[in-house]
Amino acid sequence: MAPHHEPPSTLLPAQKFDAPWPRYMHPYACFECRKSFKRLGVTEPVLPCPHCGGPSVGLTRKFKPPKQSDVKQWRKVEALVRHGFLFWDLGEPYPSDLTGVDGFAAKHAEHLREQRYRFSNAFEKIDAAMAKRSQSA
Repeated sequence: MAPHHEPPSTLLPAQKFDAPWPRYMHPYACFECRKSFKRLGVTEPVLPCPHCGGPSVGLTRKFKPPKQSDVKQWRKVEALVRHGFLFWDLGEPYPSDLTGVDGFAAKHAEHLREQRYRFSNAFEKIDAAMAKRSQSA
């Protein structure tokens, strides 16, 4: 059941305002090669990774990528993104490891529903990219 809030937005979930300024560098995370890159003012929720060509998901500026060699932390980030977290400020820290992700998602289920409704077009693309990743992994 969709929440009774604002209608779906054409913005990216990682963007706050539909204005040309301020324009920020937004991070994208690739779970294929475990790398992150930034793009200025990009309006797509998923872009091809410049390193491996796999799908990369646009996150908020608060996202700090783990080291490429830190496979456990990349798995945690991927699990959070699969739930719908794009690293917004939620007023509390994100889980420190993969074991805390499901409980964290349950605690913030209403927020996730609202974001998925508000940015339904973007989340369709993100979910499709993550499903494609699951098939290739």
